[in-house]
Amino acid sequence: MEGEIRVLHVDDDRPIAELTATFLTRADDRFVVDIETSAADALETLETTPVDCVISDYDMPGMDGIEFLEAVRERFPDLPFMLFTGKGSEDVASEAISKGVTDYLRKQTGTEHYALLANRIENAVTQYRNQGALETNQTVLSTLIENLPVGILVEDQNREIRAVNTRLLEQFDAPGEPADYIGYDCETLATEIKSLFRRPERFIESIEQCLEDRQPVTGEPFELENGQLIERDYVPYTLAGGEANLWVYTDVTDERERQLTLEGLFSQSLDGIAVHQIVTDDAGEPIDYVFQQVNDRFEELTGLEREAVVGKRATMVFEDFEDAPFIDIYGEVALEGTPTRFEQYSEPLDRHYEIAAFSPHEERFITIFTDITERKQRERELEQFKFFVEQTPDFMVILNEDFTARYQSPVSEAIDYEPLEISGDDPLDHIHPDDREAVVAGFERVIENPNTIDRTQYRAKVSDGSWRWFESRHQNYFGKPPIDGLLITIREITDLKTKEQRLERQRDRFEEFASVVSHDLRNPLTIASGYLEQLEGECESNAIDEIVWALDRMETLIEDMLALARQGDHVGDTDAVSVPSVVDACWSMVETGDATLSCTTDVVIEADETRFTQLLENLFRNAIEHGGKDVAVTVGDLENGGIYVADDGPGIPPERREAVFEAGHSSTADGTGFGLAIVDQIATAHGWEVSVTASETGGARIEIWMP
Repeated sequence: MEGEIRVLHVDDDRPIAELTATFLTRADDRFVVDIETSAADALETLETTPVDCVISDYDMPGMDGIEFLEAVRERFPDLPFMLFTGKGSEDVASEAISKGVTDYLRKQTGTEHYALLANRIENAVTQYRNQGALETNQTVLSTLIENLPVGILVEDQNREIRAVNTRLLEQFDAPGEPADYIGYDCETLATEIKSLFRRPERFIESIEQCLEDRQPVTGEPFELENGQLIERDYVPYTLAGGEANLWVYTDVTDERERQLTLEGLFSQSLDGIAVHQIVTDDAGEPIDYVFQQVNDRFEELTGLEREAVVGKRATMVFEDFEDAPFIDIYGEVALEGTPTRFEQYSEPLDRHYEIAAFSPHEERFITIFTDITERKQRERELEQFKFFVEQTPDFMVILNEDFTARYQSPVSEAIDYEPLEISGDDPLDHIHPDDREAVVAGFERVIENPNTIDRTQYRAKVSDGSWRWFESRHQNYFGKPPIDGLLITIREITDLKTKEQRLERQRDRFEEFASVVSHDLRNPLTIASGYLEQLEGECESNAIDEIVWALDRMETLIEDMLALARQGDHVGDTDAVSVPSVVDACWSMVETGDATLSCTTDVVIEADETRFTQLLENLFRNAIEHGGKDVAVTVGDLENGGIYVADDGPGIPPERREAVFEAGHSSTADGTGFGLAIVDQIATAHGWEVSVTASETGGARIEIWMP
């Protein structure tokens, strides 16, 4: 017997126990002896320490050897237990035997009895361990058979059942438990269940044939009356008592249905499917693979015909072996069983594919090709949209029918404020009380008119508790997935609003100033004009013409100043305006002298016609004023939207081009300096941009960009 033997020696006389331990270890160095001086302590040791054998004295205080034996047998019924006592008797020995003692030995005065004790301990432990191993093996085998997912039956040479599991009884609706069938006649059981088979006589005949041939049979198929499909394996073998037979019944109904399903999926799948066999070199490394089977969809997706690939290596299918794709990837799948999934772009077909590969058996693998071109396009669009959402200063909110917020998009890190998170809230709770009515009105307008887009400006709180100005666009997407709500696109306009308010205050002050100045100027002008008329009737003088020119110039200055102050960057309602028509009308209202006009555009724009007319009149006057009475003026289209007004006059030097739009700037003695300033204000009011450059002839070219 191999390994140490751990003995628990219980004796209230410790010196005697230590002496016993000494002689036991001398007799056999495999002995390891633990000593306890009371039965109570020994019981605690047994609960925590593995022990192969217990040696106990009989006469001990508190609990004697027999009582200790009874306590041990309650917890460890098979553990070897020996009474080793100097005060025993036949009655004690008889009682000990009746209580299940393993051996009984009297202490002697010499030392020879220690060798006898050691021998009896070894024998008892050997028997104990062998019995435990046998019981363990039987338990393992019984548990294994019982828990197998197939029906198992073992019969001996007399055809008596030696083992059967619950699964087999369930397969054939046999009553009772497996233990009820041990020793039962196997031939009788076969006769009792044969009616369950669609061909009962074939079932009986096949058993007889197997017993006669005594050759292993695998996967013999049978069909039951209820439609179940059974496969049976037969294995003959030999036991110590003679021949035996192992019968294994496997229900393959689900497997067959899965097989039929897989065959249907293979032929009807919208994905391309191919079955392959990996090819390896002498070192077991993958070097190629063979196409074994492909479905119709594989041909459609890859452009490879079945006849050109099935049964052929990849090195034969692809012209250049180096181009045979994915051999290393597929090798890992087929040889290591590691499934994989990856994407591949086919340049010849201009399509994206997702390829999944897995191994149903070693050295074989299946690939599934899915056309994901449309998905990749959507992903690119989503990435672009995500980038837009994350980078734009705007953010979006989706409202339910009760105007509570269902969704709020993230905001760009570039903005200098943090909006409140209002998902689940009523957004009106965060709108300035003075602006709530306007916001609700905007919501209601798009609900009443679903195809319109409404804009509203209002103040709302941000995360730091301050108020900021926002402009939102409202669009009605109720009943239109995936939004199905009121889509609000929001942009922060605090700086713009502050600038507008500042300009409004400046314009008000300017208009007030201009009105006062024009009133104060017109009074003396009226008096001067009256006396001038009187003077013209009384005398003749060249000075009178100069006075008339000066008074007219002052009147023009006053009119331009009032126009700049009162109209400024305001425009009224806009309509579709024909540029050629307005050009002709404006040219007729300007003193053009010998100047000529060429209009090469027929564009129609969205504008306030009155203000646009004023813009062109100022441009024409400016061209004639600076280009001369015979200047040639051209109106044409800009490539990216807009118009230009060009002349062939002297032009404007580059260093002065930025200043020409400033109020009061003029390069002539007769100019007021307000003409191009008015042009700039009208363009800005429309959302246009105006700039100056040189014309093709070297004159001035005023460009008005109209996005």
